[in-house]
Amino acid sequence: MSALPLPGPIALRATADAEANVGVQEVGGENRGKAVETYLRAVGLPAGNPWCAAFVRYRLEAAAASLKTTLPSSLPDSGWCPSYYEWARVHGYWIPVGPIVSAISDGRQAPQMPRRGDLCLFWFAAKGRHAHIGIVTVVEARGVRTVEGNTGPDSGTEVEREGDGVFAKLRRWSALGVRGGFVRLPF
Repeated sequence: MSALPLPGPIALRATADAEANVGVQEVGGENRGKAVETYLRAVGLPAGNPWCAAFVRYRLEAAAASLKTTLPSSLPDSGWCPSYYEWARVHGYWIPVGPIVSAISDGRQAPQMPRRGDLCLFWFAAKGRHAHIGIVTVVEARGVRTVEGNTGPDSGTEVEREGDGVFAKLRRWSALGVRGGFVRLPF
């Protein structure tokens, strides 16, 4: 695997803006509220839909606008987590968690490591797909710190994908699931 480019200015700006959104909560019902509905509109979904991917897409769009640029037209404009995996795989921007865990457990350097600004995709075996997404803020030896929408405050071993707000999380490598990983955004 060749080295990936570093995360770009849109990815880094979106990360900082996502950190500023920590504490946003649903208001007036499940998957509702002014901020949540703003995120959902970014991907053309009405109130009441799951919004983790909509939160990520909104933050990327807002970052691009503030930098007076645009996102690549090929980037998914979607609230569906698997579309981000497919995009990253096709474009060579996918970093699977498996080789990272193997390298760390063997005391080796991982071939690719996530960085601040990467997207973090969680694999849910029960669903057979990637079913939650967040933005990496810090990489640590034990895992990654993220900002995620539509999750809860508890950082236990389970990834909550139907929570009520935007929270900062510490996710151990194993929390990503066997097919989880990261999406590098070089723009």
